[in-house]
Amino acid sequence: MKRLLVFSTQLNETGGIESHIREFCIQMTNSGIEIDLVVLNSTASSATEEFYKTICRRVFLGKYGRSYFRLFWLIRTSLICRAITYDAIYTNGQGDSIGYLMTMIGRKTKWTHHHHTSGDLKDQETWTEGYRKTLKSAPLIIACSRRNAIDMEAALGRSIDTIPCFSREIKNKAGKPVDGLVRMGYYGRLIPEKGIDLICRLSEDPDLKEVKFQIWGEGSAYPAVFFKQFPNLKYHGTFKGEAELSEVISSLDAFLLLTSHPEGLPICLLEAMSAGLPWLATDRGGIADIVCDPISTRMMAADSSFEQIKKAVLEFKEDLLLGKVSKEIQMQLYQDKFSATALVLRWKKAFNLN
Repeated sequence: MKRLLVFSTQLNETGGIESHIREFCIQMTNSGIEIDLVVLNSTASSATEEFYKTICRRVFLGKYGRSYFRLFWLIRTSLICRAITYDAIYTNGQGDSIGYLMTMIGRKTKWTHHHHTSGDLKDQETWTEGYRKTLKSAPLIIACSRRNAIDMEAALGRSIDTIPCFSREIKNKAGKPVDGLVRMGYYGRLIPEKGIDLICRLSEDPDLKEVKFQIWGEGSAYPAVFFKQFPNLKYHGTFKGEAELSEVISSLDAFLLLTSHPEGLPICLLEAMSAGLPWLATDRGGIADIVCDPISTRMMAADSSFEQIKKAVLEFKEDLLLGKVSKEIQMQLYQDKFSATALVLRWKKAFNLN
């Protein structure tokens, strides 16, 4: 059986990359790969830790706040892993710790690094000198989308490959408008960069009274009481697991991602695609790569004004009410390019584990 070392710079309880890591470990393990998981900075719950212990051969989760404790933990864990023979090493995330890990483990093993944010100029401003060295020295760099890879190639002067992140395939299909009302909303991390304030402002506009806005998720910037000032917006709280996510998607007619975040390829959009949920998003990162139908997968400029966004939402609402939106095109694209079956083959090829 082939053995893979997986290193992630962080693991929170929720988030897009956390969803990818979870599905990555599940699907690669199911394909016959043994995984040792190392996470430098974990805030995951004990239940999440136990979950990983059921699917991975070994699990090392760093939980130290102070940087020198984290460095000591990384050195100790790297030495443990150095004594183990791996067929491939997969690193994920951003930061100097990736280079430290590979220096201590040694670079005889096939090493692939996965950069999962946009790679554009705004993203490049966050790269430390140490991380730039990693991006230039790793034998194989994977970006989440071709658009992101092109930006990184220009910055680094090297070739960048592309493989999408894993996502959960949702079997429950998206809903349809009833009683002349359209349910549009967002689920995921509640941070300003995800357009939460824009959705709240849209909900206050009298021209959008036929749109019922919905939000699921959690984030310190948006406690539950914050949403009570918006009568045309319903905050549903958090959701956990695939079953609850299926319920969320089946209760929406359209998904909104009005993001200013340096997106790689948003997991939430891939999940929406798998269920045929129509979506409207701003043009960030790799989102342009998955626009496959101008009716059901809509994208607008990242610097769009409020009035432009409002107009796009109004047009989207009208098309939904008229039944113009088709779900089949994006569902088929998901099966062809983003399903677990398709991605396991591509990641195994990248690791030379076929």
